Amino acid sequence: MKKYSVMFLTVVLSAFMFFGCGNGNEGKDNNADSVAKVNEFEVLIKYLEENGNFINSDAVPAMIGADVVYENVDNAKFKVLDLRGQVDFLTGHINHATNVKTEDLLTYFENDIVPSDYEKIILVCYSGQTASYATSILRIVGYDNVYAMKYGMSSWNKKFAENMWSAKVTSDYVDQLETAGNAKNQKGDHPTIETGKTDPKEILMERAQIALSAPYKTKLVKAEDLFVNGSQYYIMNYWAAEKYDMGHIPGAIQYTPKKSFITTADLYTLPIDKPVVTYCYTGQTAAFVTAYLTILGYDAKSLGFGANSFMHSILKANEWHAFGAGAIHDYDFIEEEVGDDVANEGGPSCG
Repeated sequence: MKKYSVMFLTVVLSAFMFFGCGNGNEGKDNNADSVAKVNEFEVLIKYLEENGNFINSDAVPAMIGADVVYENVDNAKFKVLDLRGQVDFLTGHINHATNVKTEDLLTYFENDIVPSDYEKIILVCYSGQTASYATSILRIVGYDNVYAMKYGMSSWNKKFAENMWSAKVTSDYVDQLETAGNAKNQKGDHPTIETGKTDPKEILMERAQIALSAPYKTKLVKAEDLFVNGSQYYIMNYWAAEKYDMGHIPGAIQYTPKKSFITTADLYTLPIDKPVVTYCYTGQTAAFVTAYLTILGYDAKSLGFGANSFMHSILKANEWHAFGAGAIHDYDFIEEEVGDDVANEGGPSCG
């Protein structure tokens, strides 16, 4: 009888080990299920709003004037990173600047420099828009000493402005503005994020790299797109309500800077079934917003050159960040020989 009890106990324990613990696969499956059930968007947005809430902070837009960069061109505590194509960089760049591809920025910050060694790290592009987009992403992941140079190389010297900012300002659509307000969407679903990560920092870094890897030109729309085919977009006017009431793109909806894009305000009014386009005065602040929304999984875009591209005369009359000759300096720049290996490089990949 005693022998039988021992054998019975052995069988019971074996069954428990097999069905309860198995060979470890059940535990792994359960873990996989828990990973699959993580709502990455909610994990990420909670982390971002509890750790700086960058896009709704006074740090936006984190920009610096060309005059400050010029005054500190030999300052070892200032680091200039030029995001333009290699040909354009070689034919004229700021002294001591380093040419870095936008998609390589995170790797560059992690492996090639010690970011905390610098007082300011300045990103430079053609117009200030790509630099603002990239600056936003780097700020969001924690590099709070990064700035975009306002108006990009267009503000450094007229050589760079003539085919960029100076050629893009127009008043072509001033007679098509509307003053009637448009209502925001009802709050709805948020985007789905699927990086396979569960840690908010890991999700953020994955999304940041994805955002930096897409050429900024894919994020830009022209004024003509919004005036002719506006129904294809959810258009957001990103300035104060009283200015919005004075004239905006037909169908555009007013969102308040530093207040709207938060879960307890208007973030969930953004649609997930069509592109959301932010426009501001110059396209640079909108680029900061576009970066943030892209990280969150929205199909986010910016109006290139902002309201300067369609109502410049009104901006100028009201002193609302209208681009003009006064924004262009006459600073020296470095010219280098363009070798045959880069001479056939494509055109600008950033704004």
